[in-house]
Amino acid sequence: MRLGERAAADAPPEGAAPREGARRRRYIVLSTSMLGLVGGGVLLLSVFSFWWTSQPGFCNRCHVMNEYVAAWERSPHREVNCETCHTPPGLFGFLGGKIAGLQVVANYITGDFEDYSFNAAVPNASCLRCHEDLLEAPFTSTETDVTVSHQHIVENGGKCMNCHSTVAHLEAVPIGSATFPTMDTCMRCHNGSVAPTDCELCHRQGPPAPTPPREGALAAGG
Repeated sequence: MRLGERAAADAPPEGAAPREGARRRRYIVLSTSMLGLVGGGVLLLSVFSFWWTSQPGFCNRCHVMNEYVAAWERSPHREVNCETCHTPPGLFGFLGGKIAGLQVVANYITGDFEDYSFNAAVPNASCLRCHEDLLEAPFTSTETDVTVSHQHIVENGGKCMNCHSTVAHLEAVPIGSATFPTMDTCMRCHNGSVAPTDCELCHRQGPPAPTPPREGALAAGG
């Protein structure tokens, strides 16, 4: 058999190559579409999961959290979800919060924890998401006329929770962890050692007037 005849005999039937190319293109399109659908479904499920696990309703599914959620619903922070306060800002803070949440769920299922408060600390960075303006100038309370420099406190290592740990969960915060912006709390630092005791630092209008006795107190005391 001559060389030309042999090549002609070995050649694929006419039209076979176009059909093979069409099948390959269909396979690629189908595979790409399937991967896109699966990937899109996983993405949507992930987004929904991240959103749902950030909501108080999810936290409230554990009965140990019921009192905290009930108190939060009556607090000034009732429009702020759990994630905003209990995880640091940024991607790594968000992912770290999800990992910590999985650990809490695992501990809850196994009973492997001693304290229901878990790691409930709120970092300053979370508070400053909404309250950064408090660092711009001293804040004067309209109720007490006390002036506080939050910038000075934060820059010297103070934590928002040192004074405001009950702002979102009110009476549900354990007694040992509960703090309030009261004179007793101020005096923990304004003791002459950590911070000065000069009244005029915070009471810009002069020292506060003595608290009047409650009605009947003098009579009761003789």
